[in-house]
Amino acid sequence: MERWKHSDAITYEELYQFLKEITNSAHHIKLNNLSEVASTLLNEMDNQPEKLWSEEEWSNFIQPLILLFSGEDTKVISRRSVLLVDDNMDSLNYLKEELEERNYEVLMATKIQRAMQMFYDYHPDIILINGYLKEEGKILNILNQFSQRASETMIPIFVIGEKDSDHLKVKVYDAGATDFIEMPIQYEVLDSLLRNRLRQQFYFKKNVLVDELTQAFNRISLVNIWKGLYKKFTDRDQTFSLALIDLDYFKRVNDQYGHAVGDVILKNFSTYILEHKRQQDAFIRYGGEEFILLMPELMLGEAAEFINQLLQGFTKVAHQVKEDEIHISFTAGVAEMTKEIDKMELLIEQSDRALYYGKEQGRKRVEVYQSELYNDPEFSKLQPVLKIAIVDDDRFIQRVLHDKLNKLEIEPYKIENTTFKDGETFLSSDWYKGREKKIVLLDGVLPKMDGLEVLNLLREMVNETELGIIMLTGRKKDSDMVKALELGADDYITKPFSLEQLEARIKRLVKRLFTK
Repeated sequence: MERWKHSDAITYEELYQFLKEITNSAHHIKLNNLSEVASTLLNEMDNQPEKLWSEEEWSNFIQPLILLFSGEDTKVISRRSVLLVDDNMDSLNYLKEELEERNYEVLMATKIQRAMQMFYDYHPDIILINGYLKEEGKILNILNQFSQRASETMIPIFVIGEKDSDHLKVKVYDAGATDFIEMPIQYEVLDSLLRNRLRQQFYFKKNVLVDELTQAFNRISLVNIWKGLYKKFTDRDQTFSLALIDLDYFKRVNDQYGHAVGDVILKNFSTYILEHKRQQDAFIRYGGEEFILLMPELMLGEAAEFINQLLQGFTKVAHQVKEDEIHISFTAGVAEMTKEIDKMELLIEQSDRALYYGKEQGRKRVEVYQSELYNDPEFSKLQPVLKIAIVDDDRFIQRVLHDKLNKLEIEPYKIENTTFKDGETFLSSDWYKGREKKIVLLDGVLPKMDGLEVLNLLREMVNETELGIIMLTGRKKDSDMVKALELGADDYITKPFSLEQLEARIKRLVKRLFTK
């Protein structure tokens, strides 16, 4: 099949012989399901004309077979993320495959607007811009959009370009690029250079204790502050509480007014808390629009009352947006340190559960962690649910994916998966409504309504922070995949794919979208 992928088409005879060999071999080693499926596909071929099969045709045709090849359970390891900006699908595909092979998580954008959105939403470790973008002006425009914020957050920017393009090199360096990679790319050298820049990034960040945008402490500081509070708690029994604070509907602000306004809101919020917190409190930017307030010597009830006072005050603050004034609220979860807690992550998790409960109750509120509440059977209904929809008109693929994904485990979620035979059936259901986290496995070629139409409608109707979309496609070299990325697909997987590959993609996407 590797050879087939590099051909425009294969012959009827090649495909027929491939299936025949699998039928015979599987029968001999008692892989009956495999033998039966291959035999069924052979029978279907008897009714097909003897023609050339394109990659899209043969990859879709044998997909049921590939799903039966099972391997070991997939584990998601920590991967550094690269935002890849490229408007050429062929080079984007190739770069993506090479980077993923070297264990990078690849975020893809073909347009500057999508690239900026992904930059702000997912905070990549590296930005990689393909200098083969059609115009020099476009490359420089992208760099100008990224360079200031990337510099503030110490994110290196790489530009790929022609070997002899000294004029472009000078311009991209002046515009803020960290490195210029000459074509043809030597991927081992690129990997080494990426790792080198990531090491530099790590050492720089390790010595920076304050978030550049908000002037709150950063996560490096959080670890040190925790150590001090934990020592006082164990040595002197000095209690403290932790509030996890999340700005309400912040994504909506970014979408409606732009990320520059979102940055202003974050600065205003941070300024307000820094001015109104107690001197001994520590205020930390935890990530995105989430913050932590550590409050020494405050017990649970006192801490919740104090956070509620901050909430009431902050909701009165007017944020100037052009001619408009907008008001923002937040939701907070509060937990108090106890002797059962020996790790910072456990206290944050308790606060996070209270925060989740507050959001389920309507936001703009402060909730406290109560162990008896979370042990109540009624609370189990609020356990985070991850819904997975399989939208594919192939019944065999539906059935196999449904059975396999029922066994998928992703902490802390309870997984529910549902199949749909076409886009219209899917959109007429209420599956995508509600606040649960959702992943859609969307076939690109569907009857009645094309996968791209479904994708476009989903992105218009559902908050992107609650929904991830993986396209299942046999159209690797087609402009449709460029369109899918422009419309907001998070990832794509090319047929034929194995279950292990798909599970790994799902787990990585869940981690990227929904894990703090």
